[in-house]
Amino acid sequence: MPARPTTLSATKSLLLSLLLGGVSAPALADAASSHPQQVAQAVDRDQIVVVGERARRATGGTKTDTPIAVTPQSIAIITADQMRERGALSLQDVLLYSAGVRSDAYGNDSRVDSYLVRGSRPLQYLDGMRTSYDSYNVARADTYMLQRVEVVKGPASVLYGQGSVAGVVNLTSKRPEFTASNEVIISYGNHDRKQAQIDLTGPLDEAGTLAFRVTGLLRDAGTQVDHVDDDRWFIAPQLTWRPTDRTEATIQLYHQKDDTGLTTQFLPWSGTLYDNPNGKIGFSTFIGEPDFDQFTSEQTNVSAFLAQELTDGLQVRQNFRAAWSEVTYQTIYSNSFSNPLNPFLSAGQAGYTGPQRNVTRTLYAAYPDVRILSSDTQVQGDFVTGTVSHTLLAGMDWQYYRQEMDQITSRLTTPIDLFKPVYTAGFVAPARTRGNTSEQKQIGVYLQDQIKWQGWNLLLGLRHDNARSSTLTPAGVKTKKKDSATSYRAGLLYEVEGGFAPYVSYSESFLPVAGTNLAGAAFDPQVGIQWEAGMKWQPTQDVLVTTAIFDLRDTNRVTTSPTNPLDRVQTGEVKAQGFEFEAQATVLELYALSASYSYTDAKTSKSNVATEIGKPASSTPRHMASGFVTRTFPLDSGAAVKLGGGLRYIGSQTDQNSARTIIINTPATILADLMLSYSLDAWRVGVNVNNLTDKKYISTCLARGDCFLGARRSVVGSVAYRF
Repeated sequence: MPARPTTLSATKSLLLSLLLGGVSAPALADAASSHPQQVAQAVDRDQIVVVGERARRATGGTKTDTPIAVTPQSIAIITADQMRERGALSLQDVLLYSAGVRSDAYGNDSRVDSYLVRGSRPLQYLDGMRTSYDSYNVARADTYMLQRVEVVKGPASVLYGQGSVAGVVNLTSKRPEFTASNEVIISYGNHDRKQAQIDLTGPLDEAGTLAFRVTGLLRDAGTQVDHVDDDRWFIAPQLTWRPTDRTEATIQLYHQKDDTGLTTQFLPWSGTLYDNPNGKIGFSTFIGEPDFDQFTSEQTNVSAFLAQELTDGLQVRQNFRAAWSEVTYQTIYSNSFSNPLNPFLSAGQAGYTGPQRNVTRTLYAAYPDVRILSSDTQVQGDFVTGTVSHTLLAGMDWQYYRQEMDQITSRLTTPIDLFKPVYTAGFVAPARTRGNTSEQKQIGVYLQDQIKWQGWNLLLGLRHDNARSSTLTPAGVKTKKKDSATSYRAGLLYEVEGGFAPYVSYSESFLPVAGTNLAGAAFDPQVGIQWEAGMKWQPTQDVLVTTAIFDLRDTNRVTTSPTNPLDRVQTGEVKAQGFEFEAQATVLELYALSASYSYTDAKTSKSNVATEIGKPASSTPRHMASGFVTRTFPLDSGAAVKLGGGLRYIGSQTDQNSARTIIINTPATILADLMLSYSLDAWRVGVNVNNLTDKKYISTCLARGDCFLGARRSVVGSVAYRF
């Protein structure tokens, strides 16, 4: 759940440079826009062209290059091609069509990509290393820098250490290529969205030992909310050295600067979810102060990736990243959090000045300065013992996070008319004060073996972590906490004739808990436990269908002591059970489709507060479904037209306060997306329309009193040139 401000989508779509392969199993729908002549010839010969990247292998689930079809766990992959076809403007857009993922969980939020997996918020990683530890203190990832996104569903502590029961979303960045491939994209969209992108890659020497890549973006744009911009620029130069086929080293620099504000306005129920005598609150309503509100971030990453094959079947990998981020977060927001304009509260209650129209506001600002260091060392051995093959992985990773904070403490400020806002010229910000300095450190060692015998695939994993955290107040008071945990993982999959592969798996996670009980004893980490069973079906390389049922428990949650209401004990539990279906296929050579359905029942299952038992997880519909289809039309001229569209169904959802005296239901909605492109030789012209009917929908309403509005229609046209 997004907090009120107490402590920065991205780009037009991605255009991945495509490499034309030989004649084999199809990716024709992916190929036609880039290589129309080859496609047309292949159709004439009743042959099929293999082009581009297939969403069939993942490293996020095992840290090894393992096909999804033989990995005993639910993993969703979205490739750069799919991001481009769907017109993804942010990471939230990237995840819109993935089963079990509530992508726009808290609406159109310019500060952070808010998404949930199986009812909880996962951790986000970039190239296998963690990118954020808290909310609203680092820049949002730009999708144009990404090659793919992997959603590893369920506990993943065996590979990643402390984290959420929801799992991991691992972003994979583009890397230098040893075949020249360049592109320039210019795009324009509604809200005066102007954007330029460039991606250059290729060899640097005749021997082919050095390759470079430079990716960059520049955007000047508005948003659907008045006085809130969406400006960004980033540059990412990279260099890869490959002196032999056994050695590869890459260094990557990344600098990004965002200048935006808050599209999330924390609007009250009345005028959004419920009728208001003054009408509906407009989706463009801005209730802050134009001279004060802003959300700006500047982030720099330096990453290094080394892979060395020592002998046949034995390799070492070393990944390292240092990251720096500075954020200015200033906002004035509706006070509906404590006193919503809603039918359950009488008029004239404190916080509001006028019947259903004027609302008091709260001012808050934070200025976090973040430093992150990450390292992951891996040794992988591939060997055979008798008739059994092994992929053995041993590793050690460590993480260091430090945040220094200045802030302006939350305080009430002047009220505003929600239906006719009047702003204060020359608004002067209050003085800053020093906030807390926090640190987190973690070191873990892990061991994993992927064992294959005939059709059987057994996965076993074990890890031990030590984690430390500390907080230093401005007054010099320092609190420290140490945690340790051992996590386990096991999975079994059997490959059956016809491409079927049933599986069952067990996995764990741990998450440190701050605070102590009345006796001063520190709380143990929360422990996530998941059982999952499913079926994967891959009859050909162009079809992958996965189904899964899961039972997920988040245990050791803090709840009120049954013997002392002032004390807290760790007997609480949240349970999520459900079913997921996901399919991706190329059909009849010219059609590419994806489809998903998920049923998720997430709720509080154990608590010493009786009214909390059965309380559903917020922003988690029980039912979600989606489908996206594209059709390629090769033309006699050698050009190709691609037409596609998608539908997204988000079911109704319920949120309740702890006492269950307020129950809020957010209605279901159906949204449509559309794409059209024309390609000829090196040129591609495209248009993407998301939320085709411009539906005004509410993403989530919370029992605390506020609602989050969904993204209205976006229209973006682009011209791309490859050379």
